[in-house]
Amino acid sequence: MANLQDIRHRIKSVKNIQQITKAMKMVASARLRRAQAAAVANKPYAEKMYQVINEVASNTNGVSHPLLEKHDSGKTLFVILASDKGLAGAYSSNVFKEAKIHITGTNEAQNFAIEHKKAATESGDKATLALAMQQKPAEANTEKLLEKAILQTVAKDDLDIISIGRKTTEHFRTNGYNVIKNYVGFSERPKYENARAIATEITTLFTEGKYKDVYMIYTRFVSAISAIPETVKLLPFTNTDAGSANTQQVEYIYEPSAETVLGFLLPQYFVTMIYAALLQAAASELSSRMTAMSNATDNAQDLMSRLDLHYNKVRQANITREITEIVGGAEALK
Repeated sequence: MANLQDIRHRIKSVKNIQQITKAMKMVASARLRRAQAAAVANKPYAEKMYQVINEVASNTNGVSHPLLEKHDSGKTLFVILASDKGLAGAYSSNVFKEAKIHITGTNEAQNFAIEHKKAATESGDKATLALAMQQKPAEANTEKLLEKAILQTVAKDDLDIISIGRKTTEHFRTNGYNVIKNYVGFSERPKYENARAIATEITTLFTEGKYKDVYMIYTRFVSAISAIPETVKLLPFTNTDAGSANTQQVEYIYEPSAETVLGFLLPQYFVTMIYAALLQAAASELSSRMTAMSNATDNAQDLMSRLDLHYNKVRQANITREITEIVGGAEALK
């Protein structure tokens, strides 16, 4: 049985840890408000940029741009966003699982295919079944599903990774993946300059013909208690939805030409996409850290309550034993 001094030391240790986790929770909460505000403020700009590109694209036919070119050969590039620090719950590990779903031979890819095949078989959904079997179905109405959840897998040898966040670099290099570039130090507080540097690096690699496609794996922020890992295709840019949803056709005059305007906007929009993902990932990381530290603080309080109860029981047992010994000694002297 532990003595009272050991229990007191453990209670003190748990209390100190609780103070740390409580402080980290408060810091994460304050930073989350700023990160969430930044993500919300950036959304209208990104949406307007997308709308403008759609309008310009509707006035261009057969326009050529390096970011629109499809490459028949080359490797696949993953841009993976996770955290620089730990103590954020399952935030980083969920991103890693999302990435490995698309890598041939990983347990995550196999489990994902099995689960979706089972779900499709039970529901009789042929489109979902085709996606689970990694076969592109003939039905056109499944293309949006394919774009939303990129289920085709890529071989490990045909994959390069740009990692954003120290945890990302450590994880994938430890597991033998080819990390060609890593960015650290801004996962919680990304700046537009960080997005520009990343976008420039990706654009250079893609336009040199080294990669046939580029995907980004990040976490989309939903709320303070919800975030969803997602995979989106960055390059090459696909055909936009221009004219498909707009019922009002507005005629614009472009100077010097629509092609020139589109050529200027596409790189800007690419940087905006990267920056929006960085902001979403930052808010998701902070919300996950706030939740993790809140749970840790509550668990520390529960543990201290149990230790206090255990301490009182041990103390009472010691008092009872001492009284019994005194009474026994007094009886022996009679």
